[in-house]
Amino acid sequence: MPLHIDPHEPESWLVARVVQVLRRGGVVVLPTDTVYAFTCALSSEGGIERLYGVKGITAAKRLSILVDDIATASRFTRGITNHVFRAMKRVMPGPYTLIFQASSEVPKIMLHKRRTVGLRIPDNAIVQAVLAELGEPLLASSVRNARDEFLLDPIEIADALRGQVDLVVGGGILVNEPSTVIDLSEDTPVLVRAGKGDPAVMELLS
Repeated sequence: MPLHIDPHEPESWLVARVVQVLRRGGVVVLPTDTVYAFTCALSSEGGIERLYGVKGITAAKRLSILVDDIATASRFTRGITNHVFRAMKRVMPGPYTLIFQASSEVPKIMLHKRRTVGLRIPDNAIVQAVLAELGEPLLASSVRNARDEFLLDPIEIADALRGQVDLVVGGGILVNEPSTVIDLSEDTPVLVRAGKGDPAVMELLS
C-alpha cells in the first residue's frame, strides 16, 4: 500500500520518513503538480542507476531535475537571462519543464552526449516539503505502464511496482496532464510538448 500524505498540509513525520528512504539511495514514487514520478536524490549514484533500471531505460533517455526554487535551478544551467528569470518568477512553481544548457553540476550520467537539462519547480506541497527536508534536488521521471500510459492512482502504482521501488507516496488520484515542456537551450524558445499550464507562457519566454 502507498504511504498516504496530506496533499495540502503534508505531515512532517511522514515527509521525514520519505527523506530517510531517499538518503539511503532509495527510489520513491511521488505525486507532482502533473503526474506521478519516480524520484531519487540527485547526489545518489546508486539511486540514479536504480531509477534508470526500474524505468527500463538507458542514460540516453532525458530525465528532469526537480528543484524548489529558481536560484537552485540556476545552478544546473549555464545561465538564465533576466528576461527568462522574470518569466519564471511569474509562472513557477508550476507545471512546466524548462530545458536549458546544462552546467557542470548536472550528473554526467544524465547528459550522455547531450549538453542540456530539463528543470521543474513543481507546485505540489508534498514534493516541496520533501525537497526542503532533503536539502537537495530530486531526479525524476514519470510513472507509466507498458503501453506508455501515465499511472495516476497511487494504489494501482503500488500494486504494479511492488518490489521494484522502495516507497510509493499517495497524494490522491491525479489528472492525466503532463507538464508543458519548453526548450530554452537556444536563442528562440521551442515548445516541445503542450501539457498542463497556461499556453501564454510561450509569449512570456519569447
